[in-house]
Amino acid sequence: MFDAIQPYNTMPLLPFSHTSWDTETVLLLAQANNELGKLSGLSSILPNKDILIAPLLTKEAVSSSEIENIHTTTQSVLQADALWKEQLIGPEKEVLHYRDALIHWLDKQKKEWGISTNTLVEIQWILEENKKWIRKIPGTVIATSTWEVLHTPPEWEDLILNLLKNIEHYFHQDNSTDPLVKIAECHYQFETIHPFLDGNWRTWRILMILQLLQSQKLDYPILYLSEYIMQSKNTYYQLFQKTRIEWDTTKFVNYILTWIIKQSKITQSKILGIQKLMEKTIEDINNIWLNGYQITKSLVSTPYLSIGELWMKTKITRQTASKHAKILSDNWITEIIQIKNSKFISLKSFISLIS
Repeated sequence: MFDAIQPYNTMPLLPFSHTSWDTETVLLLAQANNELGKLSGLSSILPNKDILIAPLLTKEAVSSSEIENIHTTTQSVLQADALWKEQLIGPEKEVLHYRDALIHWLDKQKKEWGISTNTLVEIQWILEENKKWIRKIPGTVIATSTWEVLHTPPEWEDLILNLLKNIEHYFHQDNSTDPLVKIAECHYQFETIHPFLDGNWRTWRILMILQLLQSQKLDYPILYLSEYIMQSKNTYYQLFQKTRIEWDTTKFVNYILTWIIKQSKITQSKILGIQKLMEKTIEDINNIWLNGYQITKSLVSTPYLSIGELWMKTKITRQTASKHAKILSDNWITEIIQIKNSKFISLKSFISLIS
């Protein structure tokens, strides 16, 4: 029985026996799988999929960090990313730390295919270097801004570890449950366990991306949750509370499936928009007798591009790169931006598109 002010040490394990899928779930599940299939197919139209991954990872990092009250903008983070890392302070540094954790685990998953309790722990270590490992002492509560207690997570390290292992076993269990349903239920369970002192939200959102890849619902990590949560936070938190009381994840699963459908469509539009923008930019640059494809690819993969980076990416001399930057700016294709003591060129329309 759930009691908000008592440690939820008796929380049920996955799968919940009370859950029974309704017609809405079946329809949403079919639509979610269909939209993910379209998204995976559409991503192949880009000449280099990393072009899309890097900027969208930054946007996801901004939205995800905002849920934990780390506030900045995608444009500010992209500009900060162009500077030397030792120059970074404040929220931009936190957001880039999260993005780097995402990239680290995406690379690691290519070599070590599999998601375990240790994966969760190691991701949290990267995010929160000074607050490592599972909660060992009692006293953690989830409360509103007016200190109304909504939930007291389970206590004691051994119990928390066992609950995390249940999530691991449930996700990898070979049964008829669609992986998208498992991803949603594992998300609910992890947040209810709340295993770490800090970084729980960001840790699990990285895991959701890895789960989508491992279950082969996506070929590339180009679908994210945080923006949708920010737009419907009240519903999100209400569904957590409803599920804790009723032990029925149906409504929560439907919420996540709806997110997958909406965000898949948004990302599909972004891909088409990026493709159209790249084609126009390549043509515009070719018209002024420069290497349209190579310069456009560089501007999209590195939204704030220094002269030195343009020189290295396009394999021209530094002097020629400076001339090219001025020509591009004079023809209103790019703009020159001053960030602290350095100058960068950027494709303003691309930054607007991904922001």
